[in-house]
Amino acid sequence: MKKIVAIGMVGCALWAADPVGTLKQSVELGYIGSTGNSRSQSLNAAYKNDYQYDSQTDMHLKADILYGEKSGVKSDERYRLLYNVNRYVSQDLFLYGEASAIRNTFEGYNQQYNLGAGLGYNIFKEAKQSLKGRGGIQYRRSNYTSEPHDNFYYAKGGLDYIYNFSKTNQFTAKWDILENLEQSKDYETVVDLGLKMLIVDQLSFRLGFQLKYDNLPAAGKKKTDTTTTAGVVYNF
Repeated sequence: MKKIVAIGMVGCALWAADPVGTLKQSVELGYIGSTGNSRSQSLNAAYKNDYQYDSQTDMHLKADILYGEKSGVKSDERYRLLYNVNRYVSQDLFLYGEASAIRNTFEGYNQQYNLGAGLGYNIFKEAKQSLKGRGGIQYRRSNYTSEPHDNFYYAKGGLDYIYNFSKTNQFTAKWDILENLEQSKDYETVVDLGLKMLIVDQLSFRLGFQLKYDNLPAAGKKKTDTTTTAGVVYNF
């Protein structure tokens, strides 16, 4: 899993060296606090890029690493790689595809892989704010730490909201929900909130909060996890 994240980040760097379209990148370093299956305060690092290939196609990638120790004992460890691409078929309607890989043993996963596709729509898009909705199908393979692996298909829906206080300050909110097509009790919802404020030139300060509820978590794990982040973001 660590190798997958590392390869993804190296691939992004090579891609960024000679982009065809418009590429925006950022690196974030900061503090993260978690509750639920892990309870700690530690440091995290993240890399993100947003690539506008042409007027109809945009791509987004994020890789982050979280690791912490408490009294000499590992208290947090998470590696994530997320990628999605959107292809507009009209002014507001678009097709999307996404893939992700996650390792989080504190939530009971040695690895978790996701592949998904579906339709999205710009509900409204203004200079000040925007809202888009998404819906589709997602395949998930989970390799657990203490039980056999499983493979399921999920229905997925979500909303993405952006509010621009100014050209330099922005609030974002994202909501996703997954429901197993075979087991109705197996559903998951995630809410992400973020506030980004420019400090100077290419340097920003970012606050973030995530609430995740998994109604059928890995064996012996809690259903609810939260993470709070505060960090400095360098945009280039």
